[in-house]
Amino acid sequence: MDTIYRVFASARTALIILLLAMATPAIAAQDSAFTVRNVKVDVTAESAAAAREQAFAQAEQIAFRQLAQRLLSDVEMAIFQMPETSVISTLINDFEITEEQLSRVQYIAAYTFRFKKDAVRNYLGGSGLSYTDVSSKPVLVLPYYQWGSRTILWGDDNPWLAAWTRSEMRDGLVPVVVPIGDLMDVSDMSDSDALTYIPENLARMSERYGAGDTVMMIAAPIWAQNQPETQIPAEINIMIYRTGSTGPEMAQNLKIRALPEDSAIVLFDRAVQEAQKALQLEWKDKTLITAGQDNNLQARVRFTSMEEWIETQKKLRRVQGVLDIRLLSLKSSQAHIELIFNGNEDRLRLALAQADMTLTKPQIDFAALYQASEGPRKSPLIYDLYLNKFNPARMLP
Repeated sequence: MDTIYRVFASARTALIILLLAMATPAIAAQDSAFTVRNVKVDVTAESAAAAREQAFAQAEQIAFRQLAQRLLSDVEMAIFQMPETSVISTLINDFEITEEQLSRVQYIAAYTFRFKKDAVRNYLGGSGLSYTDVSSKPVLVLPYYQWGSRTILWGDDNPWLAAWTRSEMRDGLVPVVVPIGDLMDVSDMSDSDALTYIPENLARMSERYGAGDTVMMIAAPIWAQNQPETQIPAEINIMIYRTGSTGPEMAQNLKIRALPEDSAIVLFDRAVQEAQKALQLEWKDKTLITAGQDNNLQARVRFTSMEEWIETQKKLRRVQGVLDIRLLSLKSSQAHIELIFNGNEDRLRLALAQADMTLTKPQIDFAALYQASEGPRKSPLIYDLYLNKFNPARMLP
């Protein structure tokens, strides 16, 4: 009897905690995808007060345009109509002034804007635009420089690494991190490991930088015919390789041509910008949705303790693209939930992966096929959902 009571009490406690946690819709934490930094304005008017007011309105417009460019497809951006400042103001969660200079008639400032994710999503979707609201885990970029028979990663003679180190990469759909080149980095990845890396070393390095993925960015300078190699290259060929446990896989190839006015620094900085843009576009293609693409599925979450269940809930509520979580049933060691989400299953799995969660392929729930009419309706297809740190293989079906 005591055992039955403890199981019942545990399930009742879990139910109370779950109902409290799910009393409000799933809300994703503010993330870098909806934050626009370093918005600079310089306005002169009849007074400093007037200049400041004009500067803020101008900064709002600049920030929202940058956000739209980040979230919309290129096709949609080409036809995008900027809303009035009064509309943009309703989409802003908060802002801060990071730099400020003031004179009698001039106002110079730099702003950071954080936008309301749900409000922006509703505005774009309501306008019939395709957009993404899912950001990637940081990507670790290894900038190899290939000059003739030499391949360089570490050291001052790698202008490609220097250009990546100079760039701003913390915001956007795909945040980028670049290794610092300390002893552990050099030990894990050598100058000759671009396409022959040891998977365990690469995984260790990626984990050290908190990256969800690693790409090899191999840049090769190309000189025009009869052009001395001491001059600025005529173009830079960039080969982007995705990495994995089975080896590198060619993903994209970019060619960045030098302009007549380019210095070496300007050329390499522009090459970094184009490479970053390629990563953003690739991710955007995977995660774009259109208005009215809401979907749902039912999943089973198994757990061995209340702490494990609570942690899983917290993570799940912060998954981007998940609109709501509904409780269907609760037992002492598992919960049956329904997820309401944007897009298709592949997009949901991708979003869950960014939160270190896994959604399995569906299996037939034979009990649901013969379910009585009482109680919530269950789908005959059941998915298992779990935090990666909690291996479901340790639990019985």
